[in-house]
Amino acid sequence: MAVIEVPAHEVRLSKRAASALAEQETVAVTRYGRPSHFVVSAERFALLEPLLELLDGGMELPFELLLTTSDLELERLLAEDREPSSAEEALVAELVVEASAD
Repeated sequence: MAVIEVPAHEVRLSKRAASALAEQETVAVTRYGRPSHFVVSAERFALLEPLLELLDGGMELPFELLLTTSDLELERLLAEDREPSSAEEALVAELVVEASAD
């Protein structure tokens, strides 16, 4: 993967952005209120680089690698959503009968 190196003096980062990068956070650079670039620390980039190389090589990635924290939380909630038990179905049927009798 080709990475263009630029001397630090050619890039201006605010103190807030530099502090965020030092804390291993990602910095989104916005233009007209929309993200245009993302800046990550060298340590985070080292973790992302193999994935980026695979993408650059045209490899399709398993969808599990692309899930966000929100996706994983939704997956967990959906796993908890289960079919009703026979006792629950019987109770619902009983309540429907009572409601239709009124």
